[in-house]
Amino acid sequence: MEKVLIIRYGGLGDIITTLPVIQSLKNNRYLVIIASNNRYKKLCLKHMNIDGFISVDSTFLLPLFSGEKETNLINFLKQFDIIISYTDEKEVFSKTLKDIFKGRIFFHPVTPEKIKQHIIKYLLEPIKNLNITISELPLLKVNPLSEKEFFIIHPGSGSPYKNWGKDKFLEVYKKLSINIRGLILLGYAEKEQREFWYNNIPSSNIVESENIEKVLSYVEKTSFYIGNDSGISHLFSAADIPSVVIFGPTSPYIWSPSGKNVRIIYSNIACSPCIPAKRKLCNDKICLKSISVEDVLNELEMLWKKP
Repeated sequence: MEKVLIIRYGGLGDIITTLPVIQSLKNNRYLVIIASNNRYKKLCLKHMNIDGFISVDSTFLLPLFSGEKETNLINFLKQFDIIISYTDEKEVFSKTLKDIFKGRIFFHPVTPEKIKQHIIKYLLEPIKNLNITISELPLLKVNPLSEKEFFIIHPGSGSPYKNWGKDKFLEVYKKLSINIRGLILLGYAEKEQREFWYNNIPSSNIVESENIEKVLSYVEKTSFYIGNDSGISHLFSAADIPSVVIFGPTSPYIWSPSGKNVRIIYSNIACSPCIPAKRKLCNDKICLKSISVEDVLNELEMLWKKP
């Protein structure tokens, strides 16, 4: 049984979109170890079907970043038959890795402006060389039998320029809360929204957490989810929670969450998608402002009509 090391660091969405790579390898009887950011260690070990985890931000892998050929690291890498590294081959990290690893290695850098297909298809490209059966749908292991208690709105993302208006999110929240309890999920990126939400809804309906495990405890009890282009949206979608995800300046054709129960809202206006530099200078945000509360509610209704 061959052993594969997947090196994929970045944000939450980055590790979730790598799930199909993991699943495809596991379904074809490979042993899979993931090297990623330490904050996702519990998520990977508990909710993904992997055989081990290495923290890229630990001192153990530090020699790769500094260009050192450290003996313990060389001996550690000998256990692997294949390495898939989503890093640039020209980086010091990659050059060092290539020098000290004698097995098969695939470098596949993720450069957003150069990607012209859905991110999952792009990430799967290296393992097509292995002639194995490919699975494109990310599936996160959660308890599907949990009793559904509420809906969740996550009004933020990693960039404020991708966020739909918080006033519109509030209107959606109020309309839906008539029939079912709703929760507002705030993480570290939503600190500037904190006062707004505490001023407008009961504090008992606000969940503040940067801990992925705590968020997952809510995921299992969620009836449906509404959010922006964010890692959290990828998390809920991969857990098979019915989701409505709003896109504005970024392309859903590349970055949308993949799932059986996901509805994407996108205006597709002439200037969207746009590069990050332009987003910061844009005052109009037509791509987001053109999306109405009714648009979101209609997409949510379509989720329930889906066979």
